[in-house]
Amino acid sequence: MIRIQNLVKKFNGQAVLNGIDLDINEGEIIVIIGPSGTGKSTLLRCINFLEQPDSGQISIDTDKVDALAASRKDILKLRRNTSFVFQNYALFANKTAAQNIAEGLTTVWGRPKVEAMAEAQQILTDIGLADKADSYPAALSGGQQQRVGIGRAMASHSKVMLFDEPTSALDPEWVEEVLQLMKKLAQRQQTMLVVTHEMSFARDVADRVVFMEGGRIVEQGPPEQIFSNPADPRTREFLRKVIRA
Repeated sequence: MIRIQNLVKKFNGQAVLNGIDLDINEGEIIVIIGPSGTGKSTLLRCINFLEQPDSGQISIDTDKVDALAASRKDILKLRRNTSFVFQNYALFANKTAAQNIAEGLTTVWGRPKVEAMAEAQQILTDIGLADKADSYPAALSGGQQQRVGIGRAMASHSKVMLFDEPTSALDPEWVEEVLQLMKKLAQRQQTMLVVTHEMSFARDVADRVVFMEGGRIVEQGPPEQIFSNPADPRTREFLRKVIRA
């Protein structure tokens, strides 16, 4: 379904992604783990061209984009097939929860406003925030804001949802409500690529865990393999530190 081939991204001449190859099947939940600064978030941002890759190819079904020859039309098509959940929610402060969810439906997909708002209300009901439709982000808790952010991603009905450390900005009491919503999406077989430090989520929900270090994929496999018997010493050392912590 999704194929990433030889993806390279450099900042100031320094390679942050150093030839990433990754295939993702429809309905698969892949969790990416690894030390900070190893390119995990950059990989997500390059997949939908929030960051412009220096080279490589990204394919979603029959749509293929080459980083060296990507047109605006190619990038728009790629973005319509993906949705992004940010660390810091990235909600419009001057729009209500319902308006935040409906925004992409009207501006990207050209849906009538009444229709978009009706779908936004249905999504808010689905994520347990039906009573917050008219609330602005400042009136919502961090967990509620992130759930609205996930609701906005759900509204696009994208082929793959990209989660960039979705709980890292949350106070501890709000983390579980966001993880529960993500587990609900996983049960619906929504294709997801998740960067997270939540090892329990990776162990319980992922179909495949990918360990990255130094801008490369070091190791990948089922959670039971990665957590119980990792093959690479770098994976073992990373897990020893984070699980002990």
